[in-house]
Formats: sequence, structure tokens, C-alpha cells
Amino acid sequence: MGPEGGALNLYGVLAETVDLVHALSMLVWGLGLPLLAWHRFPRLSRAYMWFAIAFVLISVVSHAVLGECVLTTLARWLWHASGRARDSAPFMTLLVNNIAGIRPTNRTVVLVWELAVLATSVGSLWCWARTSRKSYAAS
Repeated sequence: MGPEGGALNLYGVLAETVDLVHALSMLVWGLGLPLLAWHRFPRLSRAYMWFAIAFVLISVVSHAVLGECVLTTLARWLWHASGRARDSAPFMTLLVNNIAGIRPTNRTVVLVWELAVLATSVGSLWCWARTSRKSYAAS
């Protein structure tokens, strides 16, 4: 079902797939943040660190170039191509509204995103320093 209900065509299915990938990527990114400080499984922490760095770089670059996440732009284009309109609000605003029934302002979404990017950056540096020393010490 599309945003307004009804059957979906191929573009609608692709739009829902992009939205799902976007939501799951953000979920993995958010839930994995503790791995940057907790190193019980160093390989997992290191793998997550690389995922988080790639996630943040893609997000920051796409925000600088497009003014929003590349996945939000792609999903919106696909929704319009499917013949269905989609709200022009940022993806996180729509996600929070669908899950919690509240609609944060775009400014609130941007501030939370910036804090999360800062936490990821600091956490990635911490993880890099901690896991690099352990791997050299073991050699």
C-alpha cells in the first residue's frame, strides 16, 4: 500500500524499498552507537565503525549537495514517479510521525541529526584509538 492506500506500481514498490532501507540503515546506525565505546567484540566494533563512518559521510555530503539525504530525494522521486504524492518533510519527521504519532519540526530533526553525527564522529575516533592499540599490542 502506498502513502494514500491503493495498489502500488513498480515505482511505488521501489519507493517503499528505499524507505525501508533508509529506516533500517538509521536503526542499525543508532542502535550500534554503543559499539563505538564498548569493545567486547573488537571486530564487530571496528566493522560498525566503518559502517558508521560511511553512513555519516554519505549523509553529510548528500545534505551539502542536495539539502537532504540522498535516500530521501530518491524515495520522493520514486513516489512521484509512481503517481503518488509524498509529504516533502524530511524522512525522520515522517518516520517519527508514523511510529510515535508526533510530528517534530524540521529544525528539531536537524538538531538531533547533528548531535547524532557528532556522537558518531567522537565515538569513531575513540573506537579507532582503542581498537588500533589493542591490535598492535597483540602483535
